[in-house]
Amino acid sequence: MLELIGVNEERCIGCNACIRVCPSPEANSVKVLEDGKVVTSINSEKCIACGECIKVCKAKARDYDDDIDKFFKDLKERKIIVIAHPSIKTAFPGTWQAVLKWIKQNGADSVFDGSYGADICTWGYVRAIEQGTAKNVVSQHCPAVARYMEIYHPEDTRSLSPVHSPVSCEAVYIRDFIKKNYAVAVLSPCPAMKLEFEASGHAEYNITFKRLKEYFRRKKVDFTKSVEGDQHYDFDDQVQGCMGGIFPTPGGLRYNLSINIPDIVAVSSDGAQTVYRELDEYCELSVDRRPQVFEALSCSGGCGCGCGIGNEGDQTAVEIKAIMREVEIDARNRRKTALNGVDKQFKIFDDRINPRSLMKTYEPDGKRAERPDEKALEEVFTKLGLVNEYDRKIDCGACGYNSCREMAEAVLDCRNVYENCIRCAKASMGTGAPVSVPAAAVSAPAAPAANEAAFELSDKISAFANNLLADIENIYASLYNIDSSNQKSASMSGIVVNILEKVVGFCSSVDSIDSDNLPMLVSTLEKLQAAVASLNVNVTECAAGSATIRESMQAVADAATELNITAHDMAAALADKY
Repeated sequence: MLELIGVNEERCIGCNACIRVCPSPEANSVKVLEDGKVVTSINSEKCIACGECIKVCKAKARDYDDDIDKFFKDLKERKIIVIAHPSIKTAFPGTWQAVLKWIKQNGADSVFDGSYGADICTWGYVRAIEQGTAKNVVSQHCPAVARYMEIYHPEDTRSLSPVHSPVSCEAVYIRDFIKKNYAVAVLSPCPAMKLEFEASGHAEYNITFKRLKEYFRRKKVDFTKSVEGDQHYDFDDQVQGCMGGIFPTPGGLRYNLSINIPDIVAVSSDGAQTVYRELDEYCELSVDRRPQVFEALSCSGGCGCGCGIGNEGDQTAVEIKAIMREVEIDARNRRKTALNGVDKQFKIFDDRINPRSLMKTYEPDGKRAERPDEKALEEVFTKLGLVNEYDRKIDCGACGYNSCREMAEAVLDCRNVYENCIRCAKASMGTGAPVSVPAAAVSAPAAPAANEAAFELSDKISAFANNLLADIENIYASLYNIDSSNQKSASMSGIVVNILEKVVGFCSSVDSIDSDNLPMLVSTLEKLQAAVASLNVNVTECAAGSATIRESMQAVADAATELNITAHDMAAALADKY
């Protein structure tokens, strides 16, 4: 399997941010180096190359490889056709035409429009649906999604659409109709596209826009003086795509299908923190309950926000959406239909292309991982100091997983280490041993009524901290959208500040909590209040950059985690006392 994403262990700080956002639970493995440093490595067999870990790694310990160096070397020695992914207009706003002209002038045999391949892809879907060869399918033009299905739902890979991705459809069109059998290079927004090309053989080079920008900076190639007059460019074969240009946006395929099949039941989902959960849910549904088409994109905001775009700090999500809206308007103005409403472009495809040439079949090549042995898992729980159900629902998230059970399963599967549990780590440093609450003591039936209220309060606080951490995960997942919703974010964080002020005041006024634990709890809550207040200020002040907001978000996450552990330890101390 290709190793597309790599780890620089010297940079890795073991913060678990990569585990926290990774949709593939088996892709990350934690290990302890000889010097005692804890780092996270990647299992390329399970990595889907979605790039989420690269987006959140503050230490810059993760990065990806593409084929840009090989491409420019081979460009001098062989004929290479270049296909430009539709998202080039968001990667190089205002200069994308100049970029393509430069590539053509510097050795590319020809440059073709990936949007045209997306139009062919839509046509392929329509014909396959009409002919009954595409029933209740999941789109596969996002290679990370296709790879996830192959790994975690191999028995459902037949649900993946039989129609090739837009880029592959374009490659087939060039090969079969243009009759050019040269090597194909794709300018793309996504390192995962290399997975598709390796499987299909439709392209040899995946050149991401981010690496292309870096190349131009090294070579001092400046396109900033270029002025884009309109959305038109003279691609080779004089063919430019139409509505396929909006494929990079969430719901782009669904919109294209609805133009041609108005009553089609097509739904869309995007974003790693949402789409993979919904794919899991989709695969649990009986076939008769599944939509005709489920369009799934790994990147929140679509391909224009992929980790291979390289727009960090240059463009907001709002600007990207505005660009794609301009693309849509231009495409709609150029779209032509006959008097009977038939798309003229589709008529050309009917005359030129054999639909079967666009089809691919998926066959299961694996099976779901077996559930862990409960007896062995029990031993792991014991070594983690989680000996009862109360312990096992701490779910603080410091290890990167959503639950203590997921952490235990990872340790059992040798994907993680005991030292990565914050409670075990503190115990090893002498800052507090893992404290277990006896099952009978959790309910504390013999405790005074006042302390029963204290137990209830600690449970509520722990639940509050868990919910807050979940909210933080959602904010992390869509952080690049924060500029487009400043007022909403500011209002929401303001509400959280008010709630926390009430909680701090309430805890300070309650005399039924053990006096030894009260200062610790109030102190932790005050840290959380200060962290959220700082976030509120940074969000409200629009001048604050995303890095500042991320630091505030991390402070909130750390404080919320500490709050969770504090609430648990408070309950444990009460249980021991009574």
